[in-house]
Amino acid sequence: MSARNIILIIAALLITAGTTVVARSWLASQRAQPVAAAQVAPEPKGVKVLVAKIPLPTGVFVQEDQLRWQIWPGEEVPDNYFTEEEIKIEDLYGAVVRRGFTAGEPITPKRVIRPGERGFLAAVLRPGYRAIAMRVNATSGVSGLVFPGDRIDIILTHSINQESGKDSIERRASETILENVRVLAIDQSVDEDNAKPSYADNFTLEVTPKQAEMMSVVREIGSLSISLRSLAKDEEELERLTTTREPLKEVDPERGDTYTWDSEVSRLVGSGKGGSKKVVNITRGNEVQEQRF
Repeated sequence: MSARNIILIIAALLITAGTTVVARSWLASQRAQPVAAAQVAPEPKGVKVLVAKIPLPTGVFVQEDQLRWQIWPGEEVPDNYFTEEEIKIEDLYGAVVRRGFTAGEPITPKRVIRPGERGFLAAVLRPGYRAIAMRVNATSGVSGLVFPGDRIDIILTHSINQESGKDSIERRASETILENVRVLAIDQSVDEDNAKPSYADNFTLEVTPKQAEMMSVVREIGSLSISLRSLAKDEEELERLTTTREPLKEVDPERGDTYTWDSEVSRLVGSGKGGSKKVVNITRGNEVQEQRF
């Protein structure tokens, strides 16, 4: 191969290498421009207003991560909108929605009511229900482990005088009188996010009008205690009631299906100087009759 051909080959290789380097440099500069532009892009200016992050139906408690700040597109912000300069987002946690919000809709003071404000309890109540107070202690109140929003059953324990021939026998019994009752407040607190036990003196319960009458009567009959229910199924029921307009179904005014006599928990009940008395329960279908011997 002649020297001339060798020189031409070397020159072609040099030109190819130089073109490749120039092309790579140009492509790298083109890719870096959008990144640099994004880094120096100024933050949008404007007033931030409080909006619903997710749909909030009527009657629910506002919880964490359900609200967010959003830049208001217009120059003038309506006076009834919450702005970042006026309120902290945490101040609305625990408030009750009086009229529902869609996702992204600004929050307004007239459509939410915060704890301590006038009419808060009325806003918590579902349509057709009533609020009634029940006095409890550390034992009957499940040792302070019941919180607003929980569901409970109410148990009545009382004495019953039964006639047996010429004798009058005092019996004791307990029965479940109300089931699946929602706790609205503990004493005067409605903070359902407070996870610390609270030894309360009063529960505020959400009941139907008939249940309110029943509670007024049973408080004069005997002592009341509660049992805590699981929320596994009740949450679905609560969601259905707060998102639909179904009419309120009044509960059966009769007592619950479960009850316990004193003789079922103690063998000594019914025994005395005249000798022990045998008690036999006779079941016919759904009816239970008691025979003493």
